[in-house]
Amino acid sequence: MKNIYASLDIGSSTIKLVVGELINSNINVLFAKMIPAHGIKRGKIVDEAVVSQDVLSIIKEAENELGTEIKNVLLNIPTIHTKLYQSQGSTTINSATKTIAREDIVRALNLATQFKISDKEAIVSVIPVTFYYGEYKSKETPIGKISNSLHVDALVIATKKQLLYSYIRCVERAGVSVLDISIDAYSYAKEAFDAVYLQEGAILIDIGYKTTKISFFEEGFLKFLTTIPIGGHSLTKKISKSWQIPMSKAETYKIKYGTCNTLLSDEDIIHMAKKDDKIINYTQKDLSELLVQGVETMMNLVKDQLMAIDNGRSYEVIIVGGGGEIEKIDEVSSRVLEVPVRVYRPQTIGARNMTYTANLGLIYYLADRKELIGEQQPSLVFGDVTNTMTLRLKGLTKTSTNNKQQHNSKLSRVLDVLFSDEE
Repeated sequence: MKNIYASLDIGSSTIKLVVGELINSNINVLFAKMIPAHGIKRGKIVDEAVVSQDVLSIIKEAENELGTEIKNVLLNIPTIHTKLYQSQGSTTINSATKTIAREDIVRALNLATQFKISDKEAIVSVIPVTFYYGEYKSKETPIGKISNSLHVDALVIATKKQLLYSYIRCVERAGVSVLDISIDAYSYAKEAFDAVYLQEGAILIDIGYKTTKISFFEEGFLKFLTTIPIGGHSLTKKISKSWQIPMSKAETYKIKYGTCNTLLSDEDIIHMAKKDDKIINYTQKDLSELLVQGVETMMNLVKDQLMAIDNGRSYEVIIVGGGGEIEKIDEVSSRVLEVPVRVYRPQTIGARNMTYTANLGLIYYLADRKELIGEQQPSLVFGDVTNTMTLRLKGLTKTSTNNKQQHNSKLSRVLDVLFSDEE
């Protein structure tokens, strides 16, 4: 059975779905699509029925193109209201051989969640960071190692129940169950960062529609997470207000001509307007100067937030998110933040748009957890198709599919295992 998973990322402006086959450490993308989102404001669902309809629409499109049924999805939820906890769990190895088994690791992680949190919060995931057994410590899962006891340092991610359950309900109302859940900041990191970044430290800036999320990773932990109320929409609004044009036209200009390169000629006219019987020409250079001003404002707000982790060290900054798709935004950001900045674009064939970064990272997140939870049921199964790479390369055609029955699962099996009340 092939390891094919559907990764769903529900954002305030867009909903992204990536269906990929996990082959060793690579993802073979079978389907990738982004549609406008409705019923969501700044990460909060305000109309579950509308969101469910959007989720159903994109899932149906994937099913029609792939000619099969999607039964479950991996789900990214926004980082808004996220709480981060560093916790520990310890357990005695009960086997006669003192050999560490998967059950011992799950028990230690479960105990790492046994601390007091608000009644309004729910745990999203628990992520092992460092294992200690005998005289050894390891970042790798120590299954098969010999020890009398096991200790684990873990990152526990929690969020408001109201937010978490609203996202789950929207997915299940669309007729699919939730296989696993992560926050988008961590999913972005799983795709954009390697192990060195996660250990030595790096900062992730996710430029979204109306917000920008800032996260800091070090020693394997997600240590800092915050949001500022400015994003790609703010840049579009700046163009619209300055040139006195509709937002839709400003967005079109930003996408088509947007760059932070101000070393342009004044001859590239992209918009003309009449004011006081005079014709005013707006060039690509004019547009770039507006975008530079907007990015500088954004990064100065980011810089203010980063003061919270000022420890005398400099960390490389990675820009992700659809709002970062502006040429040379990294150069302006680097100048303002006074640290190296680079833009991350996925190199996976079929999903090279920056907006799919979190979708890809979520699939890698699941792959990392296989040693803990075992093999998961795939999101979809192809009937007579034996080579999914051939399926993708030959060109996908739409076929009709039958309606699905509502799945009853309320949370993934992972949450049931790791966050049970048993000690």
